[in-house]
Amino acid sequence: MGDFQRLNGKPASKEEVKLRKEHVKQITVHYPQYSEVLELLEEILFMSEGSVSPDHLFIYGPTGVGKSTVTEEFKDRYPHIEVYTPKQEYTHIPVLHVVVPPKASPKALASEILNRMGDPFFNVGTEVQMTSRILGFIKNLDIKMIILDEFQHLIDSDKDSVLATAANWVKTFSDKSSIPVVLCGMPSSLRILAKERQLDRRFVTMVRMRGFEYTTAEDKLMFRAFLDKIEKELPFADRSNLTDTQIADKLFYISLGIPFYVKKLLEFATEIATKKGDDHINEEHLQQALRKIVEISRPFRVNPFNRIDFDLQDELAKESRKKGPKKSNMSEKQNYRKKDQ
Repeated sequence: MGDFQRLNGKPASKEEVKLRKEHVKQITVHYPQYSEVLELLEEILFMSEGSVSPDHLFIYGPTGVGKSTVTEEFKDRYPHIEVYTPKQEYTHIPVLHVVVPPKASPKALASEILNRMGDPFFNVGTEVQMTSRILGFIKNLDIKMIILDEFQHLIDSDKDSVLATAANWVKTFSDKSSIPVVLCGMPSSLRILAKERQLDRRFVTMVRMRGFEYTTAEDKLMFRAFLDKIEKELPFADRSNLTDTQIADKLFYISLGIPFYVKKLLEFATEIATKKGDDHINEEHLQQALRKIVEISRPFRVNPFNRIDFDLQDELAKESRKKGPKKSNMSEKQNYRKKDQ
């Protein structure tokens, strides 16, 4: 709960409200899966240095599970270093993190990589020339790993020609770079591996990041442990009792176990509570905060806060019935089953 002073019912200033809300935005919880991904990235970086065949990694999962957060944190562990020698001055970039631009072509991605490397002529040249310059920069800047985030942007089209072009570029790039390449994206990005076997063989190490489950007693304890860690970082003098069984049920219901939605709800609730001068978050704050979060994909979601009759399983069943039968894509499941084990 940090060093934030007690408000004692006195509404905070705009500056204080902003400070506390920004504090919540910066909370990062190292729950088990998140920590496992960090450890795997560390292992790949260490084992690949100087290797004749560096390992590559594919991280995938739905939006909000922490893919970008975990790769950004890993990148921040290895800050850029200014190097000065008698012959040259350059910036050593141990881990280069690049967000793939929306609807990017291989050339557009190459340009973005060069831009992140600091090339003043990042948008000059053909795709082949740009790729060649990237490979040169990898050696000159002593880059040890490249992370390509939002990888699905490179294959936004379903056309086989787009998939083949993107796959060929990534395959060639990963082979010639001689460093580990980490692809990070939505589950839809898996279709590039399903169609391109040569690329599939290069990214045999895969991690599926999931939201929290809430079926078994162990699942519920793990989710509540996650809430407890957030609770300890909240910018209030008093506890908000997020781990209370009923509150935890409601937080799982609105998030379906996706950390992003828990964090976003608490950001708004913090803003509301601080404006009122309250020293903890209560259900009234959560009820008002949820009104600011619109999920188009869940039109039948209800607001569970300040409801004493809320039953998690009952509400999930009601929502499922209103949505109707869920469409399944068996061919897609069969293609990815071997990757998801």
